[in-house]
Parts: sequence; structure tokens; C-alpha cells
Amino acid sequence: MQDLNPDPAPLSRRAGAGLLLDTLEGPIRHALLHWALDCGVFDLSAEPQDEAALAARLGLPPARLGIALRALVAAGFMMREGAGFRTSPDILPFVAEGSPQNMVATLRGMAQTRHAGLSQIADLIGGTAAPAGPRLFDDAHWDGNHRALAGFHAAIAADATLPCLTALPEWPKVRHLLDVGPGSAVLARRLLAQRPDLAITLFDLPPVAQRIAQEAADLPLSVIGGNYNNALPEGLFDLIWCSMTLYFHDQGLPALVARLADRLAPGGVLLSFHEALEADRTAPAEHVIGRLMPALRQGDVSFAAGQMAQAMAVAGLIRAESRILSTPFGRFRLDAARREA
Repeated sequence: MQDLNPDPAPLSRRAGAGLLLDTLEGPIRHALLHWALDCGVFDLSAEPQDEAALAARLGLPPARLGIALRALVAAGFMMREGAGFRTSPDILPFVAEGSPQNMVATLRGMAQTRHAGLSQIADLIGGTAAPAGPRLFDDAHWDGNHRALAGFHAAIAADATLPCLTALPEWPKVRHLLDVGPGSAVLARRLLAQRPDLAITLFDLPPVAQRIAQEAADLPLSVIGGNYNNALPEGLFDLIWCSMTLYFHDQGLPALVARLADRLAPGGVLLSFHEALEADRTAPAEHVIGRLMPALRQGDVSFAAGQMAQAMAVAGLIRAESRILSTPFGRFRLDAARREA
């Protein structure tokens, strides 16, 4: 029978009332994902599974499980294949147990950071909330989140950032590299696989540095613990890499960038990979919304567009370059500038 009211290309609901209604799905999607990770349905459905057989393995009522499975399909986490249900191939590497790209710990850690304080949002905005407790961005925070951060690097971040270094025109001549606040040895391991001649120094907060040293015990690199507000590793470096790490300066970003510039060898490159908020700090949405609760609890530390490039210029660095990169975890700005040779 002919459809008397054919639907043209589906229209986005993200406008007007549709935008408001879309927002209601957010908590449901997150709760559904959390449940699926907890019960192991993604691993069990790596290959198509019959609903009844899957219910028996999980010890759940088939009819109720079927409702949840169909919701997972609607959310894009699973797909129908024949009469069964299967985990969507594009997310399977990131949720499968034992996968080198598994980012379950990352998802849990990011949710904890981003959602903390949601029940107090009105009080936080009004400035009447109780003290937030220990700083989110101190040694203890990063020590506790090391596993989540390492998983993030292994799953997606290293793939996104590796070309930022290797595409530099100076890359073939780089010998001494300093990574400030690496969080893990994932990127260093990949760099050394390509360039075993590199002398890499990883510099992070003391408890994180201890974890990295254990993780990288088999690698020919140096791991130094410290705080960039107090001191930087000695020596001169051909390349200093700073990825999502320079937010916590205590004397202003220009002062920190100037100290980093002093650690560059003649002709050396300072390379920054950070977000760049635009439109009066209302975009990109993934950074503004994703960092809302940490910003309310501990202060807004995100960089504005051009802020890093300006700090590099104040530090006397030359031949600056900037470009926007799209990654699975948002849009970022890559800023590079050189010390005069």
C-alpha cells in the first residue's frame, strides 16, 4: 500500500521544542549504558544473540530484557542482526573486556568528574553550595584517575595526537622530547616504536609519575615527578609537548609558557594541544557543557581561542602556527611556536 504521507529526509529534532525534548534523553542514555557495562551485555553480544538465550545467560526476565535491548538499539549501542541482537561494531573495541582499546574505566571516571554535584547545580550557580571538598585537579585527583586516563590514551587519544608530533617539519631532527603532564606512557611507547633514537622525558605530578614509571619500566625513557608551577626538568629540549595539561598555572599562562620556552633548545618547538573556547566562551558545546560542573565547583580553567598563541608570542617564540583539529573527544586547537635558532 502506498504511503500517503511519505516522510522526506528525517529532520533534526534539535530546534525549538525538539531541542528541549532531546535533552530529556541524556540521563536515560547514560543510565542504560551504565547498566549494559555493569551486566556485561556488550561482551555477551559480540556475536548475534537470541533474546531468550541472552536472558538465560544474564538471569533476567526475557520480556524486560527485550525492552532494554531495543532501547540499546535505538541509542546506537547495539543493532539487530537477523533475529538476534549484536553490539554495534563501532563501539565494541571500546567496551569489550580485554580489548587494548577498552575505555570502560575512562567512561566511568569521566562520568564521575562531569556529573559530580549535579544535584546541587542550583546552589552551585547561586554560590550557596557547601565546600566542594578536595580540589579536583590536585595530586590525589590525578593519582586516582590514572587508570581512566591511561585507558583514554590507549583507546583514542594517542591516535589523535600522535600525528600532531610526527607531522611537524622539525620531527626528523627532534632528539630530546619533553612531555609535560602525559598522564601515561601510551604516547611515549608509540613514539619510541617509530623513533627508538628519541630521548623522551615524561614529567608529571609525583604520584602519577610513580605510576608511569611502573607502566614504562620496559621503555628507555626518563620519568620525573614534580609540579610545573615549582620547577621544570633541567636541560634543553627540541620539542616540548603539552596536551590538555597547562590549565593549573598559578602565576598566569604567559608566565608558565615563558618558563617552558626557556627549556627549548635553539630552534626547538613548543607544541600545545588544548581546547579553544569561542563565541564568548559558549562553544564548542562539548567543552562548555562537558566541563560545566568542574567549572562551577572549582573554577573555569578552559582556554579561550587565541589565548595560547598570545602567550607564546609574549614569551618571544616565533613562526607560530595554529589549526583546529576534530577528534572523537571534541574540537581542539593545535598551537606550535619556535625558539629562535
